[in-house]
Amino acid sequence: MARLKSKKLERVRYWQGQMLRSQDFLNLEEVEAQRRAWHNRALHNAYGVAEGLACILVPSLTPTGVSISPGLAYDVFGRELILERPLIIPLPAGIPQGLSGAVSLLMRYKPSHHMRPDEISEVCWNARGSVAVGTAEFAWALGDRLDPAEGVAVFAVSYAAGSLTGPDPNFNQISLQPLAGPLLANGSTIPGSTPWEPWILQVNGPLINLGVQTRIDTSAAGFTSIPCYFATLQGPLWSPKTLQLVPALFPNITDAAITGFTFRLWLQLFPPQDDLRIRLAAQASDFSFITSPSDFLLYARQQNLYVSWVGCQMLAAATSCTSPAPSVTLGAASLASAFLLNS
Repeated sequence: MARLKSKKLERVRYWQGQMLRSQDFLNLEEVEAQRRAWHNRALHNAYGVAEGLACILVPSLTPTGVSISPGLAYDVFGRELILERPLIIPLPAGIPQGLSGAVSLLMRYKPSHHMRPDEISEVCWNARGSVAVGTAEFAWALGDRLDPAEGVAVFAVSYAAGSLTGPDPNFNQISLQPLAGPLLANGSTIPGSTPWEPWILQVNGPLINLGVQTRIDTSAAGFTSIPCYFATLQGPLWSPKTLQLVPALFPNITDAAITGFTFRLWLQLFPPQDDLRIRLAAQASDFSFITSPSDFLLYARQQNLYVSWVGCQMLAAATSCTSPAPSVTLGAASLASAFLLNS
């Protein structure tokens, strides 16, 4: 396969009243495709299978070909390799006698102007009559250590003494990392000025003070769906000057929303049956626990306590650009010329 030649980035410009030909539109499409490929390569390091392209041997008992599902991959130059419908590719012909090793199936870039008219006549409709819709072609190559410039390996079969033994057990399809990662945001409240309020629970009539809580505003992060929030109390929980300790053992998050969440601190001694023993131990050691909301508000100002948080929103998975359709078999004759003999 010929390597991509060095080429300067170009820009197509038109003038008022210019008579446009079909080649002018093809040139514009080629320039935009080249810029998009450079963007994918330079910023996203795009190489590998992004979606689909699952391969299995068919039929299962006496395989004669490889069935490939629709999908998308990027070659080492950042170009899109698109297969819009299932395809069955015959097993490689002309295998050297006594071959023992792997033979890889490569997916390579095929520009639209290299396609036959019957291949591009229905490319926008994904109809049943098209042959091999997309911007990719397939070829077999000997070996499992291939030059990335030759294409993206999507499958490999293993041979022993010239006979097919099945899928190559050592083959691992290169998967492309998502071009966009999750949305991450972080923040914190003002040390010593966090607006705490009592956390009160009503059970069968009486009100129980469980601890304190505060509402964290995350609207500035711009979340579009409820993210996963992580929060923690920052600052010293023990004061050697006042000999006070905050038993904040169970911080938790509730009422999560796009614009914020509620952060709560359980200030009660736990377990309840050991309250007396813990209090006696505290009195013997001459220190006290802070368990009331009013005492905690004063202590939080003195110790500059605050809440730090992180929000993580996973971006919605893109829906598949392909639709189910009958598989198409690519003739063995058209693949014979594409079979590579690489040592």
